[in-house]
Amino acid sequence: MRHTVLISDKFDKEGVERLKSSGKFEVVYKEGHTREELLSVIDQAEALIIRSATKADKEVIEKASNLKLIVRAGVGVDNIDIPEASRRGIIVMNAPGGNSVSTAEQAISLLTSMARNIPQANQTMHEGKWEKKKFKGTELTGKTLGVVGLGRIGKEVVKRAKGLRMNVLGFDPYIPAESLSHLEIDIVSKEEIIKQSDFITVHTPLTDTTRDLVNKENLKDLKKGVRLINCARGGIYNEEALAEGLESGQIAGVALDVFTQEPIPADFPLIGKENVILTPHLGASTGEAEFAVAMETIDELIEFFDTGVARNALNFPSIDPDSLDYLKPYFLGGEKAGKLLAHFVGGDVKTVDLNYKGSIAEYKIDPVTTAILKGVLSVALGDDQLNYVNAPVFAKERGIRVHENKTENPDTYKSSVDIKLEATSGKSATLKFTAINSDPLVVSMNELPIEFKPEGILILCENNDVPGVVGAIGSFLGQENVNIASIELARPKEGGTARSVLVVDDLLTADQLKKMNDLGHIVSAIQVDLRESK
Repeated sequence: MRHTVLISDKFDKEGVERLKSSGKFEVVYKEGHTREELLSVIDQAEALIIRSATKADKEVIEKASNLKLIVRAGVGVDNIDIPEASRRGIIVMNAPGGNSVSTAEQAISLLTSMARNIPQANQTMHEGKWEKKKFKGTELTGKTLGVVGLGRIGKEVVKRAKGLRMNVLGFDPYIPAESLSHLEIDIVSKEEIIKQSDFITVHTPLTDTTRDLVNKENLKDLKKGVRLINCARGGIYNEEALAEGLESGQIAGVALDVFTQEPIPADFPLIGKENVILTPHLGASTGEAEFAVAMETIDELIEFFDTGVARNALNFPSIDPDSLDYLKPYFLGGEKAGKLLAHFVGGDVKTVDLNYKGSIAEYKIDPVTTAILKGVLSVALGDDQLNYVNAPVFAKERGIRVHENKTENPDTYKSSVDIKLEATSGKSATLKFTAINSDPLVVSMNELPIEFKPEGILILCENNDVPGVVGAIGSFLGQENVNIASIELARPKEGGTARSVLVVDDLLTADQLKKMNDLGHIVSAIQVDLRESK
């Protein structure tokens, strides 16, 4: 049986020929499809291969009546409506391994270009000028490079920076230091990276913990004259803060390949600044990277149709149809509950205790446990490289101990899941959730009864139980133009530490969250984004 594969974006020719020559696939490819062309043929396809141009949104997926698989030839999946694909039983995979070297080389290219003002000098030469004195640069030898994120790309950057005889500092709180000893660099705190580095380059996903790594609050902590590079994800550096730092002289240069909004808008705050290099997301734009990504994509597609194995799957793991309807709210709720608790304890989790009670204990609960682990790990790893296949592997690699217990005797609810996380810091947190009308519902947190749906943008507050605190929170958010959708309150006893869960319409910036934590009687305020990513 031949399977129809639609490749809707420009793709490596050898990859196309490899698919055709296998004899197993009918390949539809014309070096790129318009939106109208895609919509007219998508119902024929069993597999869809895309890059960044095609938007596999709800409209496309609704017309894809035969589609079983979407493969993103690359890492980012912002152009795929994963929730809609999941609802329709379509597996979504990406190919994250092929562009590591090219992205690392892009970071090093920006590093050297920024140090010697090469783009700016080149531009003036083309304008007929000779401004040698204006473009005095700085040597890299002996300078300190801070590398934030020591995954595949970060490791490649370290190798190249050491070849340039730079002093390299590394920071990655989610990989044990002993696992990084082979890099032969100093593993330090984020604060030390900020204070000591002459150059900083970031190679992490964009998560709640990496967003605004450099922001208006910590500009003053940067080493005077630092130069910043980002080939990872827009938003890791706060772009307005970068503009402010450049104006004050705290930052000597910025080189960005990625942006919060792509393409960048006309009012982008760094346009026109002489000590800024901007490139249009070229990290993976080499022939070699495109070839490697193409081969990885084809390997995944062939393996899926030959064996049913969904390598690098980004949505549902395998659940038998009879169990799916029952387990679905626990599966979806488990991931969000895991993410919520991991934020609460700080992300560096060492123990996950799970207790399945009541009817759910009669089912195979492995997919629910996997979903909880994915949520827990997403705080550290983000969603680009993390999926339901590799979440247990990452947990094991990081030494996270996972304990499961099942009892068919229910407590207050017919079915419920108790989660307890403990971080290396010693901080722990608990949560119980159940399903009501097929929707997940949290019914207690940290041993206090409190009901809320694990969805949307949540702010978890702990505060002294005194009059006026809730009003102060409301007034503050009103002043910041952040609307409260709902609020749930709980306290163990009068005058103790009260807790509240607020659902708000907009994400708070790092500055706003800090101000909220500084309000009177607020013990802590933690923001968690549980919205479904598209």
